[in-house]
Amino acid sequence: MTTENAPPPGILAMSEALERGVVTPSALLADALARVSRANEALGAFVHVDEAGAARAAADAGARQAAGRRLGPLDGVPVAVKDNIWVTGMPAHWGSRMWSDFIPPCDDIVVERLRAAGAVMIGKTNTPEFALSGRTDSPLHGKARNPWDVALTPGGSSGGSVAAVAAGMVPVALTTDAGGSTRIPASYTGLYGLRPSNGRIARRHGFPPMGIDFQAVGVVARDLADLELTYGLLAGPDERDPASLRLPSPRAGGKPRIGWFARYDGELVHPEVEAAVAECAALLAQAGYEVAPRSAAYDVKLVRSVWGALSSAGAARAAEMHPERWRAEASAAIAAAATRGLAMTAVDYVRALDGLATLRAQVSENWGEVDVYLCPSAASPAWAIDQEFPAEIGGRPGHAAAQNTFATWVNAIGHPGLSIPGRPHADGRPLGVQLVGRFGGEADLFDVARAIAGGASWTRPAFPSW
Repeated sequence: MTTENAPPPGILAMSEALERGVVTPSALLADALARVSRANEALGAFVHVDEAGAARAAADAGARQAAGRRLGPLDGVPVAVKDNIWVTGMPAHWGSRMWSDFIPPCDDIVVERLRAAGAVMIGKTNTPEFALSGRTDSPLHGKARNPWDVALTPGGSSGGSVAAVAAGMVPVALTTDAGGSTRIPASYTGLYGLRPSNGRIARRHGFPPMGIDFQAVGVVARDLADLELTYGLLAGPDERDPASLRLPSPRAGGKPRIGWFARYDGELVHPEVEAAVAECAALLAQAGYEVAPRSAAYDVKLVRSVWGALSSAGAARAAEMHPERWRAEASAAIAAAATRGLAMTAVDYVRALDGLATLRAQVSENWGEVDVYLCPSAASPAWAIDQEFPAEIGGRPGHAAAQNTFATWVNAIGHPGLSIPGRPHADGRPLGVQLVGRFGGEADLFDVARAIAGGASWTRPAFPSW
């Protein structure tokens, strides 16, 4: 369906070609595997490729295609799954030497839904250890690199998934997002990246969470239509996940009301990120949305305090699943986090939960008459891959926490967040802007994202050819 180095089609184009019989699932798989073969050594996107399993799934999809019984638009389409999500028959390394030989006993619910939709899962994508870093550099698998420039990081912890999609290996990939791990990497690679409301994509089986309910399964795609389609097939309640049964009905009628902020007082943000957010706010106002500047509804210092305590406790619990190994095999960052977690008392942990309750009440009180907040996805564009964080942001020295200034609050309150491409940096690096909705408000995010995509005055740059 494609020629070497030509831009790959999206899900809708693939599905249309499958419906017309001009391509087979096996041919789509062969093209995807050829792209992986060409690009993966340079990019470190995939840590496991299941050619045999994917071939069987493609053959099954081909039989349905021949019989006129395709299961839907994902039937026969290649997809990727982040390495910390359980897939029967594929390893789940969690980016860690301690899980180097682990193969899950079952699928997580989201993977069950991919199988039910007929998707062809070609493999697992790179993630840092315990999916707990803003860069993707696993002690087991090494670095993932940014397809726009391999000297840049794709971010973390879903760096492998965004690299696979941005390089055209697959049109869509599963991610997770506990502190920005879908939206921030999407912003660095020019993708659409969704962290849905807690429970919107049901979960049951998997690794223990780093921070109670902060993590959700997410999706990244090049095209908004592909992301929305995939999300629609994966979302929905399941009795095995009580959180999935408690979502509100979508807001009824009318354009969502928009509040926006491009900076947080005292925190770092690149001026071109600020400008991209402001430009999107003006675009929405011109499109007839009610748009007003607002202050951030959260206390970023409280967000960081709560996340630091909960993630350290989570790292300690995960490390102690291998009590004889973790001190020797964990990365330096995880070993330090686990050590902090083991030093916490029960009172320390309960105080962190108290802080989270305070934060959630604070955001609820401060939210106001807004349906969607528009703000940065990350404080800056992608930076040099060998640096832990950007050396400077907006002319000031960078620091490790800066990139999460606009992201982790969304996880703390369990709301949906969608990173969308904004006007790129002057040097060509992608920049993302973020839409944050009310709990259960994914439909509003897609509404606003379509308005921005349809009215943008900038030209979205072509993805790099691999």
